[in-house]
Amino acid sequence: MEWLFVLILVAIGLSCLTMSANVISGLNSFHAYLHTMLQICVWAVIPVIVAVVIYLIIRKKGDS
Repeated sequence: MEWLFVLILVAIGLSCLTMSANVISGLNSFHAYLHTMLQICVWAVIPVIVAVVIYLIIRKKGDS
């Protein structure tokens, strides 16, 4: 239940970030909103993936 609450808050935050980015750039279409949302999500996920891979590599080296 706690993770659901966290995910909802993150989704709301990303939605607000996307809306403000579209308003500042002057694009007010749904297509532009989805495109900006995809870009923000990709740039938010890349560091997480890198951190997980580094963590797994360090953990694997520690087990050997």
